Amino acid sequence: MQQTIKEASAHTGLSAHTIRYYEREGLIPFLARDKNNNRIFDNEALHWLELLTCLRVTGMPLAKQKEIVELTKCGDKTVSERIAVLKEHQADMYRRQAELDRAFKKIEKKLACYEELEQEVNKSVDQLS
Repeated sequence: MQQTIKEASAHTGLSAHTIRYYEREGLIPFLARDKNNNRIFDNEALHWLELLTCLRVTGMPLAKQKEIVELTKCGDKTVSERIAVLKEHQADMYRRQAELDRAFKKIEKKLACYEELEQEVNKSVDQLS
């Protein structure tokens, strides 16, 4: 399956501008072009766009994303290094998830306090009426 940048944009949810930026930054390895020099997105290129989206959403710095791409371009001999980069990122994600879980609990407690206070205020207003 081959797609134009417009089709790849629709497929991935990324803007064409973002896709061009990723290409300029060297983040889409092995991207083909047609005879008119238009980008051609095959399944592998779409896979990279989806992976880059995932890495961005999970907070991986651009430099680390580039590192994965460069290691991939070096071939299978770099699989262990790629695993190490992803495991490091995964550990960071677990740390951030734990922080978010603690923050959610704090917010839930604060909401419960405010909701209880709101009920008391409404009860007092009703009694005055």
